[in-house]
Amino acid sequence: MLLGSINHVSITVSDLDAAMRFFRPVLEFLGFTTGDAIRNESAATRLTVNINYTNGLAFNVWEAKPELAGHAFQVYEPGLHHVAFNAASHEQVDQLCDLVRNLGAEILDGPAEFPFAEDHLGYYAVYFRGPDGMKFECVHMPGLERAFRERNLLPSV
Repeated sequence: MLLGSINHVSITVSDLDAAMRFFRPVLEFLGFTTGDAIRNESAATRLTVNINYTNGLAFNVWEAKPELAGHAFQVYEPGLHHVAFNAASHEQVDQLCDLVRNLGAEILDGPAEFPFAEDHLGYYAVYFRGPDGMKFECVHMPGLERAFRERNLLPSV
């Protein structure tokens, strides 16, 4: 594993079953193996553990405790702003955009080129709202991907 790389991201949703109707096809498109809901007794709630075995990232979806489920997510309050997933091509960004739109997501911006990286890296992305109004992104950075390939840091496909 690469030092400093992300091991897992965990989000909390108000309704796990409803959220997974959205996340299951999205995560599977992104290369994750999606898990069934399991009960975590110490937290007194349920979660799914979803793993991408190619890059070692887990994306866990937890269900909120009933007394907290009504709290609305706000992008600019302290805490999580958004989660961004990599894509291997502009076409995959476009395909994910179509998928989430068909699942009922609100597209916030894109797909388009954005000025969030040095010019030689490129930054083609789509931003969308998922369950509970959380913000997500899918991005392709061809220059960054090229740099990783040159250093043999990408898994062979």
